[in-house]
Amino acid sequence: MAAGPGAAVSHVDAAAAWALMNPGLGAVHVTTPRRSRTGPAGIRLHRVRCLDDDEVTSIRGIPVTTVARTVIDLTDVLGTQRLARVLREADYLRLLDLSAVDGAMVRAHGRKRLANLEAALEIHRPTTVLRSELEHRFLALCRPAGVPEPELNVRIRVDGRSYEVDCLWRRQRLVVELDGATAHETRRAFESDRERDAALVAAGFRSLRYTWRRVARQPEAVMREVRSALALGR
Repeated sequence: MAAGPGAAVSHVDAAAAWALMNPGLGAVHVTTPRRSRTGPAGIRLHRVRCLDDDEVTSIRGIPVTTVARTVIDLTDVLGTQRLARVLREADYLRLLDLSAVDGAMVRAHGRKRLANLEAALEIHRPTTVLRSELEHRFLALCRPAGVPEPELNVRIRVDGRSYEVDCLWRRQRLVVELDGATAHETRRAFESDRERDAALVAAGFRSLRYTWRRVARQPEAVMREVRSALALGR
């Protein structure tokens, strides 16, 4: 409404509307194809030649750029690592369509900092070691809490079988498994997880399992438990 017809919330504020990052603290970012419009106080106006209909959607009645267009716009204000975090959050929330992002990049050819998004996509692609936002958040807790960073997504061979674990402190023989909101939800996965946990414990490993809720809402308790388990391992 402040920037006229065809305008949409964009950049960090669109990302916040999609729950991909925290809201900005300054002026609200709005993108508009209208060249003559002057942004009122509190609005950071981005004027573009064209903002196509398929680049805008609506959240709670407010025009907002799509996820694909939003990550393109974020290259103006974010570096590679923070863009990678946004991509991981979008993937976790099942909002990320990599083919749509690729198409948006083709459409945005010539933007100055598009290389940052290309690098972020390389970090995020399925071949990356750091595969989920939950892992990213868990790692972000470790260093401030005095917990050494673990090996991620590594395989352990136990009793003739190979198991992949999320986090491993090899010397202390400690394993941490991180269960996202949609991970391990089938009966088969549930049984497989418990079989792996039992095999690891029988082989002398200790195993802790944390959900998204505990990592997000009880970080101090999680780190306290991990420190205690590491101390026992020593």
